[in-house]
Amino acid sequence: MPIALSRGFIATLNAAFRDTREDRRLAVNKATGHPLGDLLDDAIEASHGGKISLADLLEHYGTRSFGPILVILSLIVISPIGGIPVLPIIVGGVIMLLSAQIVIGHQHIWLPARMRNAAIDREKAKKWRANAHRTLARIDRLIQSRLHWATAKTAQWLAAICLLFLSLTMIPLELVPFGVTAPGIAILCFGAGLTARDGLLMLLGFLITVPSVLMTIAWWPWG
Repeated sequence: MPIALSRGFIATLNAAFRDTREDRRLAVNKATGHPLGDLLDDAIEASHGGKISLADLLEHYGTRSFGPILVILSLIVISPIGGIPVLPIIVGGVIMLLSAQIVIGHQHIWLPARMRNAAIDREKAKKWRANAHRTLARIDRLIQSRLHWATAKTAQWLAAICLLFLSLTMIPLELVPFGVTAPGIAILCFGAGLTARDGLLMLLGFLITVPSVLMTIAWWPWG
């Protein structure tokens, strides 16, 4: 009995330490003024064996970091890396699971082992990061903490509903050249908005969701 209690106490301390570390890491990213660039750099540095896997990202950012994970996934989709066949569908599946967990109120991210092991090439990510440096820097200058009412719990829940629809659009839009760009930008707005508590980006995400879904309906066989 004492051993079981000790193990439980140690597990609680470890969980608390991880949560504190996650909060500190997010605070640093917000404070630097370069949320997108910093998050992408962190993802590259967190990789192992020449690949950037979801398991690496979850280990680095922590299992409570829905916003940063959404940012990284959206950047993958809208970058040239997103042109890899089937990749948008995999990303869409991950986002679907993440958004469903936000809707039902999960505080920690859970992904099946197969999804956690999904990875992209580290060198390709570094090359794209270098090429997109100026673009990311311009976007970073626009991100700031504001309109906090648009980042509150209700707004997060509504954003998760939108993310569910956006993840579904990834399947048909993969067949359309650059088709996943619009939902990818909307997901980026939601992810950055959640990370930096930027309500204006959250509102922009809601706005872009509408044409993204309508575009999917128009281009799908039943449209």
